[in-house]
Amino acid sequence: MFTKFFIVFFLFVNQIKLYSLDFNLFIGTNYIAQTTIDRFESICKCKLNLNYFNDNSELIAKIIAGASGYDIIVATSFAVSNLISMHKILPLDKNRILNLQNINPSFLNQEYDPNNRYSIPYAFDPVVLAYNKEELQKLKLPTNTWALVFDPKYLSKISGRVTMLNSAQHVFSAALLYLGKNPNSFKEEDIYAARSVIERASKYWARYDSDNYYRDLLKGYILVSQSYSVDIFKVISDATDSKSKIKIDASVQKEGNMMELDNLVIFNTSKELDADYQFINNSLLVQSNYELAKFTGASIIEEEAKAKLDKKIRDLEWIYPKNISKFHSLSAYPTKIRNLINEMWTEILMHCHK
Repeated sequence: MFTKFFIVFFLFVNQIKLYSLDFNLFIGTNYIAQTTIDRFESICKCKLNLNYFNDNSELIAKIIAGASGYDIIVATSFAVSNLISMHKILPLDKNRILNLQNINPSFLNQEYDPNNRYSIPYAFDPVVLAYNKEELQKLKLPTNTWALVFDPKYLSKISGRVTMLNSAQHVFSAALLYLGKNPNSFKEEDIYAARSVIERASKYWARYDSDNYYRDLLKGYILVSQSYSVDIFKVISDATDSKSKIKIDASVQKEGNMMELDNLVIFNTSKELDADYQFINNSLLVQSNYELAKFTGASIIEEEAKAKLDKKIRDLEWIYPKNISKFHSLSAYPTKIRNLINEMWTEILMHCHK
């Protein structure tokens, strides 16, 4: 009896020891593999708590509102810029990062963080158009151009069955690309031109949606959506598993596309720097990159891991673009332009809900 009690007590104590540290990760949904989580918890002898956000604007808004307690944040390009300017993240000690050599150099030393002083690339998420393949083929509509969602001659055939992301920056950037302009333009005349295009097209759109659009694509209610590639990977997988008759596909646009180049950063209130660097190093492992791509559909930045993927996945241009130079990271707006776009976006949404 005593021996049994001792064994139970020993296991209980060791379980407490195993999870004596809570590690808090702030990350987008469906953006880390469970096997990677399990490996990290084993390495750091801690419990990884996942805190989610749906959009990087939401991430910044929560930080501005006083959210705290995070150890690592996975933030996209413009969010990194904002976090640096707000002094919310710590400079990195590169001597403690063991797997930098695993990263494709083209994703390093970006404009938003020269020399990666504060951030380490994690993965990227192209923003493309997803669509109901059979229905668009019947209508003979082009899918390789932003004109599909901005030109009334195409929109009139799919009116009420188009969604755009509920993100001012992504919608304005897409409109600027359609107009042949810099998608990160800070010129007021370009912003006004993009607004005109959006207002002309929006009467044909069903709604702005970053959360449920892929489900409505799968159900056949929506025919075209401005989409994150990870969401489309999931919906195609779900369609295959459910043996759905609706075939969803996606394509890049000839005018260019945006991408969210996401990064690992250390929140300035983190008290667990050893665990922070353990998390970063674990995330940069070839195996972790492979798991991220296989289980979530994220576009990974590590070539050895990418080579392990099924060729059918590697050949999908909307996950791994052939011409990465036509994919643009989102830049942080200067205050004046940010205020202008926020004001326009509020008016656009109010008009949408009339």
